[in-house]
Amino acid sequence: MKRIVFPKRQDSKRDEARNGSGNSQFRFPKVKMPVRQESGIHASRQNRTEGALPYEKLSGIPCHYIKYALAAVLLIFVILDMVNDPVSSAKIETVAENVVKAAEFQGMEAAEARMVKRFYGLNPKDYEGAVLYAPIDNMDAHEMLLVKLKDSSQKKQVQDAILERLDTQLKSFQGYGAEQTALLNKHVLLERGNFVLYVVGEHASDAQEAFVKSL
Repeated sequence: MKRIVFPKRQDSKRDEARNGSGNSQFRFPKVKMPVRQESGIHASRQNRTEGALPYEKLSGIPCHYIKYALAAVLLIFVILDMVNDPVSSAKIETVAENVVKAAEFQGMEAAEARMVKRFYGLNPKDYEGAVLYAPIDNMDAHEMLLVKLKDSSQKKQVQDAILERLDTQLKSFQGYGAEQTALLNKHVLLERGNFVLYVVGEHASDAQEAFVKSL
């Protein structure tokens, strides 16, 4: 009987040639790693840049056009500010007369300048003018202060002084002066342009209307 000879595997021959021996080695199969999908990231980046003008278009706008646009915007803000808070050239004496008449302050006269400093801690010389109609006695709550400012930076100082005066009066009538307290709580504190008005009285709203019309 003839001996059957099986041919050797070609892979074994190649392994022997590489390793220098006939012993075959175990080889790990190659595994294909998954690739991270970045379509969402690319899409978001694309959306952010779609609305932006290309650099070439931006660089093509003349600089003086941009300056004119900024100047126009600034001018609009200035005009709106002047419309909402106009500066009045009205005389403080005329405005005060109209306000007192509308408030119906019977028997009250304008107080001296020193009383403005006593009640409010304000020096009338620091302003264009200040007119005060003070209470007749300690049980009277009727009062009117009109101040014409030199500039808008004085506005907060005057308002703070008025609020402090109001708080002092409320505390002085607390517990026994129900009528006076009611008048104080219905006070009018209004600033319009370069004028500040403070009125306490039954006709404070009428005084406010006269004040606005006088400017």
